[in-house]
Amino acid sequence: MAKMKPKSRTEDKARQKTDKMLAGIERQMGRVYDTDPALLNIQKKYDKYMASVYKRTEGAYKAFIDADDEESKKEAKEAYIGQIRRYTIESKEYNNIIKEFVRIMADVNQKALDVVNDYMSEIYATNYNQVAEDCRKGGLKVDGKQE
Repeated sequence: MAKMKPKSRTEDKARQKTDKMLAGIERQMGRVYDTDPALLNIQKKYDKYMASVYKRTEGAYKAFIDADDEESKKEAKEAYIGQIRRYTIESKEYNNIIKEFVRIMADVNQKALDVVNDYMSEIYATNYNQVAEDCRKGGLKVDGKQE
């Protein structure tokens, strides 16, 4: 049996083609995440809500920062954290935004997965054919064929 000489990366046509396809997948997936209208809208909604949280809690934050002694600082910090908690994890509006965000991300992730799946059979076939060709060149019988 003849020994197969390893190919360099530049000699392997399948690897070059696969690299190009993977780069294409990456670009298309980026577009999916960057342009999905529902995702862009929920991000704006989240940003707007968080800006309102910042406005509503800035007094408590200032009191925390400006506290003179350790006891006052501790009390102000607890008050500030309490406000943040009320406006986020305890808030129905915040939780609804997060639930909507999660649902939308699941949809967008599926769209990105569809992009990957569109390329997979071609990537597998390209690389299978390259391996089969290399094996035949090395004297191995592949799919009933030998070079």
